[in-house]
Amino acid sequence: MKGMIAILAMVLSADAALASDREALIAQIEAGGQNEHEDRRHAVEVNECQLTTYFWKKVEGEGWVLWTSFKIPMLLVDLAESKTEDGFRHFFAANGEMPIAVINLKAKDGTDFPHEKSVLRKPKGEFVPSQRNGGDTHFIERQTDVIIMHVGPDVIEKAEMFTKGYIRYVQEYCAFIG
Repeated sequence: MKGMIAILAMVLSADAALASDREALIAQIEAGGQNEHEDRRHAVEVNECQLTTYFWKKVEGEGWVLWTSFKIPMLLVDLAESKTEDGFRHFFAANGEMPIAVINLKAKDGTDFPHEKSVLRKPKGEFVPSQRNGGDTHFIERQTDVIIMHVGPDVIEKAEMFTKGYIRYVQEYCAFIG
């Protein structure tokens, strides 16, 4: 009986460590996906294996408007690579007077994901009303790629934090094992 209790305690301890690691990776991804600069705000949320992005824009006469949001199935997208002097990384960066970092997520062949947009923007193709605010403020199109663009101090470090956490999270918690 003591042996069984010891094994159960080890299993529970390992489960707690895995949950803690998963929560730490989610926090890393969400911190790396957050940015605010002048009239732009970005945030991301991880729920199981879905990444939701949010981009708010300050619009004259409207205030802060949810300009765009993506619900991305993490297993069905790849991070595009960008060539650097040191090889490749999973984001583009320009480190100048005002640093910029761009992360590009591309849907795998044959897949897409919903792109929610403010009605202050023109649809580019077929769309359906969003459920947000009764369908009066947003609509949904389907997309095969998305960019997350951050401007301002520390964005390059945040992009690296986001992409490294994202890749590890997908490999460890979303990938099919067989």
